[in-house]
Amino acid sequence: MNESRCFAQIRKRRVLLATSALLLGLFILHFTVYGQDKSSFPDGFDAVQSAPKSHKVIFENAFVRVLEVSVSPNTTVPMHHHRWPSLLVSWDNGGRSPHVRYHSANGTVKDIPSTEAPIHPGTWAVNWMKPEPMHSVEILDAPVANPDLRIEIKCLP
Repeated sequence: MNESRCFAQIRKRRVLLATSALLLGLFILHFTVYGQDKSSFPDGFDAVQSAPKSHKVIFENAFVRVLEVSVSPNTTVPMHHHRWPSLLVSWDNGGRSPHVRYHSANGTVKDIPSTEAPIHPGTWAVNWMKPEPMHSVEILDAPVANPDLRIEIKCLP
């Protein structure tokens, strides 16, 4: 009887230890997935605050924020960030794509030249976007395009 009680206590300790380890693992996973380096997302540089001419809120609640993103040709969008992961929804009009320069906060520039023939004219394009740290977008030459929708999924910063 004493032995069975001893085994029961050992089993309880193992279950408690395993449960504690699982909860700690979930806690670490949560902050790995949803935690962000705050230096990449400084206050005052949210896209809607820093670039109100190109980023307009058309819907927002506690879970999502939907932005209408519209950038004219020969325009540079000021430095800003997108704190949350999102879906970028675009309508492909056909024709050529814009010539874009993507400026990162560290000074690097990614040049994305225009292409003459889009792959799927007249269709919806949906792209998953990770949170984007500080950046600026320069549109050098572009056809007239419909605005994009950026559906930001709010999660803990």
